[in-house]
Amino acid sequence: MRRVGLKKLLSVEMFVLYTVLVTGALVFSFPFIWMVAASFKTTSEVGGIDAPLWPSVPAPQPATPYIDTRTFDPPERFFGISESDWSRVHPELQSLIANRLEAWSPHSPGGDARHDEDTITHDTYIREMAEGLFRLINERLSDQARAQGPDAILAEARNLIGDGMLEAVFDRIYRRFCLGAIRMRSIDYTTHTTSVGDRWSLLEGDAELLSRHSQDKPYQLVAVQFNDNQPSVTFRIIPTGDYDPAEIDRLMISLRPDETWARVGFEVVRAGRRYRTTEVINCSDGRWREVHLRWLNGTEDPVQRRTYFVLHDVGPAPGDSEPFSVDLTLTRSSRIGAWYDKMMHQYRAVFREIPFSRYIMTSLLVSILSIVLMVFSCTLVAYAFARLSWPGRDLCFVVMLATMMIPPQVTMIPSFLIFKSIGWYDTLLPLWAPAAFGAPFFIFLLRQFLKTIPRDLEDAARIDGCGFLRVYWHVMFPLVTPTIAIIAVYTFIASWNNFMGPLIYVNDERLFPLALGLFKFNLRAGPDAGLVMAASFIMTLPVILLFFFVQRYFIQGVTLTGMKG
Repeated sequence: MRRVGLKKLLSVEMFVLYTVLVTGALVFSFPFIWMVAASFKTTSEVGGIDAPLWPSVPAPQPATPYIDTRTFDPPERFFGISESDWSRVHPELQSLIANRLEAWSPHSPGGDARHDEDTITHDTYIREMAEGLFRLINERLSDQARAQGPDAILAEARNLIGDGMLEAVFDRIYRRFCLGAIRMRSIDYTTHTTSVGDRWSLLEGDAELLSRHSQDKPYQLVAVQFNDNQPSVTFRIIPTGDYDPAEIDRLMISLRPDETWARVGFEVVRAGRRYRTTEVINCSDGRWREVHLRWLNGTEDPVQRRTYFVLHDVGPAPGDSEPFSVDLTLTRSSRIGAWYDKMMHQYRAVFREIPFSRYIMTSLLVSILSIVLMVFSCTLVAYAFARLSWPGRDLCFVVMLATMMIPPQVTMIPSFLIFKSIGWYDTLLPLWAPAAFGAPFFIFLLRQFLKTIPRDLEDAARIDGCGFLRVYWHVMFPLVTPTIAIIAVYTFIASWNNFMGPLIYVNDERLFPLALGLFKFNLRAGPDAGLVMAASFIMTLPVILLFFFVQRYFIQGVTLTGMKG
C-alpha cells in the first residue's frame, strides 16, 4: 500500500512539474510566437485597436468586385446600455437600419449614379451593411444618449445614419480592383501625367472596365469573372502627351487592390524593347496605392530603401507595337497560392526594400572571423595557463581575471581613440580584430577544462617528440571541443547581435551589419510593424538554428567544465 501511495505521489509531482515547465515555456515563448505571427500579417492587420492576434485567412474570389463578409462581426449589445433597454432598442434599430438601406442605393463613395448592382448579392449586402452600421453607431453614440435611455438612443441613431455613414460602411465592405492614372518621370526628373482622355482598355480575357469618379479624380473599376480556362485578364494603356519614351525612367501606376491576393504583373514597351516585372505583386489590401516601376541604370545607391519594382529587359517588342505602352495582367490565386503569398509577403518586401542580403553577409563575415580568432586565442592562452609552467603564471592569471571587473563602458572611449588613431574607424576591423586577444571568461572556462586532462596524454606526446605547440594542436585542442562549442555559440551570439560596436565605429552604410541595418530599417519603415517583425525573425533565426544543432556539445561543455580531474 505504501508503495502504491508513493507512486501516486510521484506521478502527481511529475504532472505538476511538467505542467509548470510547459506553462513557463509557453509564457516566455509568446513574444517570439507573436513576432512570427506578425510577420505574416499585412499592414492593415498589425495596427489599430481591432488588430487580430493571428493573421487572417486569405480569401481568393472567383469574381471582383464583391462584398467582403469578414469585415464586421454580428451586432452585440451596445456598451453602457442595460439589457432591458437593449431589448427595446435592438428591434427598433434593426427596423430603422433596414428602412434606411432600402431607400439608399449602393455606390462607390464619391462615385456617379451608375453602380454595379448586379455584382452585389442583395441579402449579403443588407446583412453586412447592417453589421457595419451597428458597429459605427456604437462607436459614435454619445454618453449622454446612452444615459438618457432608449428614446434618446434611437433619436441620435436616426441623425447618425446619414449618407456619410452609409458610404463609409459600404466602402469598407465593397472590395474592388480599380485602375487610376499613370505618372511618368523622365531622366531629368520631369513628371508627365496621363491626360483625362487616357483610359485602360481590355487587351485579353473576359472583363469589363467601368468609368468612375472619386473626389473629382477619374478611375476605372474592373469587373471580371475568373474561370479555370481563363484565370487572368490583361489591360493596356497607351499614355499620350509630349514626351520621349526613351527618356522615361520611372512609372507610377495608381491602383486599388481588392484583398483577393491575386497577382499583378506589368509589361512595358518602350522604344522597341519589352520590359517585365519578375517580383510578385499581390492585391494584399484594399487601399489606393501607387506602384512604382523603374529601369535600373547602374547609378542606384545599393543601400537606399527600394520601394519600386524593377523592369527587366525580356527582348525586342513586336514590329506593330506602340512606341510606349503599359500592360497590366491580373491573375487569380488559388487558396494555397494565396496562403503562400501572404506568408512570404513581408519577407519579399524586406529583401526588396533594403539590402538585407548585404547586411546578412557582413554579419556572417564578422561573426566567423570573431569565432575563429576567439577560439584560437583563448585555447592558446588557456593551454599556457593550465599546462605550462613559467614565472608569474598565477599572477598573470589573477590580473586577467581582474579585467572582468572593468565595465566595458569604461574602456569604450579609450578603445575608440586607439582604433581611430591607427586608421580603423569606419572599417569592420574593430568588430572582429579584438577577438584575437581572447576573452577572460572563455580563457577561464578552457583552463578549468584543460586541468582535468590527465598528464599521461601530454607525457606520451612529448616522448613521441611533440613540442608544446604540437601537443596543443594534436592532443589538447581535440579534447576541448565541447568547451569550444560554448565559446563559438556565445561569440556568434555576441557578434551577430552586436549593435553598439557598429554604431560607434561604422559610419558607411555599405558596411552595416545586420543589427545596425535592422535599426536603420526600423527608422525608415516607420509604423509598418509587419516588415520590422519579418526582419527581426530573419535576424533571430540563425541563433536559434545554431543552438539547436550544437546544443549537445553546448550541454556537454558546460557539464565537463565543472568536473575535477
